[in-house]
Amino acid sequence: MREISSFTKSRLPALLLLIVATIASLSPADAQNAPQPQYPPGNEFAIWGGYSLGNSQVFGIETNRQLGVLALRYARTLYDKPSTSLQYTLDVIPVETVRQYTFTECVPTPSTTAFCTNGRETVYGGGINPIGLKLNFRREHRLQPFIASTAGFVASVRPVPVDVPGGTQFNFTFDFQAGVDLFNSSRNRAWRFGYKYQHISNAYRRDFNPGVDFHFIFVSYSFFK
Repeated sequence: MREISSFTKSRLPALLLLIVATIASLSPADAQNAPQPQYPPGNEFAIWGGYSLGNSQVFGIETNRQLGVLALRYARTLYDKPSTSLQYTLDVIPVETVRQYTFTECVPTPSTTAFCTNGRETVYGGGINPIGLKLNFRREHRLQPFIASTAGFVASVRPVPVDVPGGTQFNFTFDFQAGVDLFNSSRNRAWRFGYKYQHISNAYRRDFNPGVDFHFIFVSYSFFK
């Protein structure tokens, strides 16, 4: 028994070293074979566009306007886990159109001038949304729902949403969004389908602040690097 015990004690360090070396040699292979979540890289570049389906009166007071947008996006992933991810977004909008009424003076009074509609016009502009956050869910899946919000400004060639004295060519905008992202199998491309509720107004920089709200549908195509 003493000989066996002495043999065991003398060989125990070598035996432990052999076990550790065997486990270490197997770990890389096990890690390679284990399924790994596939997330898109941290930078996103996208082109997107959309058109409004109608108006409602929540923040603004004008109705019967339509909004069209063609824009570019850069986004940077701030947080990414299997359940959720958070992105900062920046939208540059070179083309933004508002379809609205035209007005002419009618029924003047000694103290005020009234305006009556006499047609329709399309006003062109552009803008930028430097403030934006986007939250994705189900990151381990190709089809991912999201919610988002952006804020910025738009400048137009004529005042919107009403082209009358007191109207503004420079307006502020913010929105709330929801939709889905559909990624390809490599997770380096994605289609985005969404809805946004968008508000445009002059933020009371004038006594006259009509404001307008849009129900807006948009489609986007993204590249990830």
